[in-house]
Amino acid sequence: VDIGLARVYRKLNECAICRDHAEKALVHLREHGNWLGMAEAYREMALSHHQEGSSEKSLEYFDLGIRIIGERSAPFMLGKLYSEMSGAYWFLRRSKEGIECLEKSITFFDRTEHILNSIMAYNNLGINLMQVGDWARAEEMIRRALELADETDHAHTAGILDSLGELYVLRGELDKAKDYLVQAIETARKKKREWYQAQAMRNLARCRLAGGDYSGALKKAIDTIKLCKEIGDKHYANMAGLIAAESALCQGDAGECENYLRTIEENDPSADFFVLGNIQRIRGLAALDEGDDEMAVHHFNRTLTIFEAADDAYHKALAHLLLGANLPPGRHRLAQKHLIIAGDIFRKLGVKHLVEAVAETEEQIKQEKHSAADKAAPKQKPSSAASQLLTVRLAEAVASRELLFRELVSVLQQESEAKKIIIAESGGKGLALRPFISHGYSVPESNELISKFEHSVSTKHEKSFSQTKDLAIFALKSSAAEPAYLLINPRSGAMLNDGTPLAPLLRVVELGMDVIALREKDKSVPVETESRSLASSSLMPGFIHSSTAMRALVDEVYKIRSSDVTVLVTGESGTGKELVARAIHTLSNRKDRVFVPFNCTAVPKELAEGHLFGYRKGAFTGAFTDSPGMIRAADGGTLFLDEVGDLPIDVQPKLLRFLQEGEVQPVGEKKPVKVDVRVIAATNMPLEEKVADGSFREDLYYRLNVIRLRVPPLRERRSEIPPIVNYYINHYSSRFNKRGISFTPQTIDLLMVCDWDGNVRQLCNEV
Repeated sequence: VDIGLARVYRKLNECAICRDHAEKALVHLREHGNWLGMAEAYREMALSHHQEGSSEKSLEYFDLGIRIIGERSAPFMLGKLYSEMSGAYWFLRRSKEGIECLEKSITFFDRTEHILNSIMAYNNLGINLMQVGDWARAEEMIRRALELADETDHAHTAGILDSLGELYVLRGELDKAKDYLVQAIETARKKKREWYQAQAMRNLARCRLAGGDYSGALKKAIDTIKLCKEIGDKHYANMAGLIAAESALCQGDAGECENYLRTIEENDPSADFFVLGNIQRIRGLAALDEGDDEMAVHHFNRTLTIFEAADDAYHKALAHLLLGANLPPGRHRLAQKHLIIAGDIFRKLGVKHLVEAVAETEEQIKQEKHSAADKAAPKQKPSSAASQLLTVRLAEAVASRELLFRELVSVLQQESEAKKIIIAESGGKGLALRPFISHGYSVPESNELISKFEHSVSTKHEKSFSQTKDLAIFALKSSAAEPAYLLINPRSGAMLNDGTPLAPLLRVVELGMDVIALREKDKSVPVETESRSLASSSLMPGFIHSSTAMRALVDEVYKIRSSDVTVLVTGESGTGKELVARAIHTLSNRKDRVFVPFNCTAVPKELAEGHLFGYRKGAFTGAFTDSPGMIRAADGGTLFLDEVGDLPIDVQPKLLRFLQEGEVQPVGEKKPVKVDVRVIAATNMPLEEKVADGSFREDLYYRLNVIRLRVPPLRERRSEIPPIVNYYINHYSSRFNKRGISFTPQTIDLLMVCDWDGNVRQLCNEV
C-alpha cells in the first residue's frame, strides 16, 4: 500500500510525500526480507529525485535497487530500473552510460512478456545513439521498436515514427522524413496522444525549414507551440520556438526571430543544452545577416561549447562548419581545423549535403588564402569589443559547471598559445583531485600529471613542479563553489594572443562558479526542507518532537499551516493530542485569535448542546442568563473538540450543520448566527467502529476526517523519553523552586524500557 501511495504522490508531483511512503514501506519490507519490494521502493525514491531535478541523487537509489536484487531473477524489475536509470544519465549528459543502461534493460525486457517496455527501450536507445552519432545502429534500434509496436498496434508507434522522421531530417532525406512525420501525426491523433503529436509536428516544421519552405515551417511551428500550451509541455514549445525563430529569420524578420528566442529564454531552458545551443546558433545567423561577423563568431563559439558538453555529434559538427566558414581571413589555419573536424563527423554520419558544404567552404578558404599577400600580416591587437566578447562568452556559460569550464578551455585554445590544458577538481571535500576537462593530454597522461601535481601541493613543492613541467597553474576559487585548478602548458601560453593576462577572465570564471553553485544549492533543497528546518525548533513548551515519527507529524502540521481545513487528531490517551491542536493553531493565520478547548465528555450529555451552541436566558430550567456557547466564544479563532467520539448522537446533526454552513442556532433562538471558526477534533477511539455500530453519524465522520493526523504512542517514539524527562524536570524544578535535580542514566534506562500505557501523561506523573 505504501509503495502504491508513493507512486500516486510521485505522479501528483508530491515527491517529498512519495519518499515518505517509500521509506515507510522499506521499514516493513526489511523486516520481512522482501528484496523485490525493497527494489520497488528504491525505484520510487529514485524517480522522485529525478523528477525534482536531482538526477545525480536518483542514480544512487537506482543503483541500490539493482544491488538489492543481486543475482536473483527479476528481469522485469531490472529492466525498469536500467531503463529509467538511462533517463537520469540523459539529463546528466552522460550518454554512453545511458546507452549501456538501455542495452541492459532490453536484455531483461526481452526475457519477459512486457512488450511495451521493450518497445520504449529500443526507441530510447535509438534516440541516444542518434545523439552520439551512431546513426546506423540508431536506425536499427528504432526499426526494431517499430516492428514490436506494429505487432501490438500500440500508441507508441507515433513516437517511433517521429524518431525515424527526425533521423531522416538530420540526414537531409526530407521526402522520407516527411512521410514518417505525417504518419506519426496521424497515428498520434488517432490514438489521442497529444504529446507524440506535438513532437512530430515540431519535426515536420523542422523538415519544412530544411527544405526552404520557411512560411510553411513557421505556420507548423506556431501550431505546435499552441498545442504545447494546451497540454502544458514547455520543452517542446521551446523546441518549436526555435523553428519559428529561424523561419522568421530566413524570411528577413530579425525582430520576430528575437521575440521567439526571448520567449524561449523566459521559460528558463538552462538545463536543456539542445535549446541553449540552438539559441546561440540562431543568434549567430542573425548577426551574420546584420553584417556583424565578430558577434556571429562569438555565438558560434558558444554553440560549439554547448554541444560539446552535450555530446551531440551532429550539432557539434554544424558549429564547426559555421566557425570554419565565418572566421576572419587572418585565421585560415583555425578555420581549416574546424572544417576538418566538421567534415570527419558529417562523413561518419552520412550527411552528404553537409559533407559537400564543408568541401565548398574549404575550397573557398584556399582561394582566399592564395589571393592574400605572401607576407604575413602583423599581429593586430584585438579591439576592446573583441575582448569584451570573450568576457561575455564566459559570463553566459553558467548553465552548468562543465559548460563554464569547457568554454574557458575553448577560449584558451582559440585566443592563446596554450598547447595543453587541464582543469582539475576534487568533486568534494577530502577527495583526491581528478582531471575534469583535458585538452592535449591522453587520459593516462592527465591522471598522472594531476596526481603528481596534488603530491607537489601536499609537499609544498608546487613551484618546482610547475617549472619542471613547464606549467602555469591557476587556482580557481569562489566563496560558494568547490575550487578547481587550471594547468596550462607551456607557461608562455598563459596569456591572450595580444599579451593580455588571464586574470580578468579567470575572475569571471570564479564568479560564474559562484552563480552555478548557488543555483544548484537552491535546486537541491528538497521541498520538505522548509518544514523540517522549522520543525527543528520547538513549536511550544512541552512539545517534544525529536523522533522520526514526531518529526513526520510536525512536517504534516507545517504543510497545513496556511489552510483552514478541518483536522481530526487521533491517538491514545495521554499522547498529547491537545498539544498538537495548539501547535496547528499557533502556526495558522488565526494564531493571534482565541484557542478554545472543549472536552465532549466533561459535561453531562443533556447539557452538551447548550455548552457548545449557547442558549438564551429562560430557554430551559437553570438558564438564568444568555450564554454564547463554546463555538461562538471561539469566533475568529480555533475550537478544539476533544474526545469528539463521545458527543451525544442527538447533538451531532447540529455540529454537522455548523461545519457545513458555518452557522449555529443557540437553544431558544429562532434564527441561526454566522460564525467563523476553525475546528480541530480529537479522539482516542476508532470512530469507524462507532459509525458501524450507529453511535456516530457517518456524514459527520467524513466532515471531520478531512485531514487526519495520528499522534504516535510513546512506545513508538522511545527516543523522546530523555528530552521529555528533561523538560519536566526543569518545569517542576522551576515551579517548586528546586535546584540541581537530575536523573541518573540508570533511571533513564528504566524509564526507556517501560511500556507507558498512559503515554506522555503517565511519564509526566512519574517524573
